[in-house]
Amino acid sequence: MKRIPLVKLVIGIILIMVVLVSAILIKVSNDNNLSKENAEQRALEFANAVNYDYKEPAKIYKLMSKQYRDEISSEEFVKAFNKERSYPYLTPLFINFDSVEFTDEMIEGTAIYSQAARLPGMIYKVKLIYENNNYYVIAFEDFLDGSYLNKFETLTYSLDSYFDFKK
Repeated sequence: MKRIPLVKLVIGIILIMVVLVSAILIKVSNDNNLSKENAEQRALEFANAVNYDYKEPAKIYKLMSKQYRDEISSEEFVKAFNKERSYPYLTPLFINFDSVEFTDEMIEGTAIYSQAARLPGMIYKVKLIYENNNYYVIAFEDFLDGSYLNKFETLTYSLDSYFDFKK
């Protein structure tokens, strides 16, 4: 007779373990953000940050890949972004999400945006990479080596073209 309560206890423990393992597996499978829908959502978040939160570049920085963030600090990114945006007519940047293209494994891809600019048909492509259970962006790569500053050296804009200061 004492065996029946022991068997019930063992069966109860096994059932509890099965329920716990099932719950953990369901949570892990639901946490997997490796999907086209999630990539599109992250690409839209990036577009919104660039388009509407451009005065807070740290919000854009948070969407950047770990590799990118390892190469440039948030402070350096913010400084470079603000400099870049100081002459928006050099690189007009208002982007509208169009689509995402993936590798077969969906670990890497490209977000494609139409770029609001003076010339119709301009597109802006951004690399997407899946890491840390989400998609992150690799963009503004010219900030890393400072090459974006080259365009400021060749500016032809001058107030002299509008005013005669020699008088």
